[in-house]
Amino acid sequence: MRESPLNLAVPPELVDAIAERVVDLLAERSPAQAEPTPWLDVGAAACYLACETHRIYDLVSARRLRCARDGRRLLFRREWLDDALVDGSTGP
Repeated sequence: MRESPLNLAVPPELVDAIAERVVDLLAERSPAQAEPTPWLDVGAAACYLACETHRIYDLVSARRLRCARDGRRLLFRREWLDDALVDGSTGP
């Protein structure tokens, strides 16, 4: 049976040291995890509430879901969406 190239006589300590170094290098090179923006557009709000975008528009037009406007764009805060769920204002 042929031995796999990964089964070479490499000390486990060396493998662990290499793995730790790779993790450190990747952490240094990856962009810092930024806090998520508090503002969600209609698509993100629909995703957050697990519904279709037309449902978000319907709730806003019925004044059952709080939103802010940036021109024609509707914006939502996660807290507002959470509050709407708790209040039951997003129900059928």
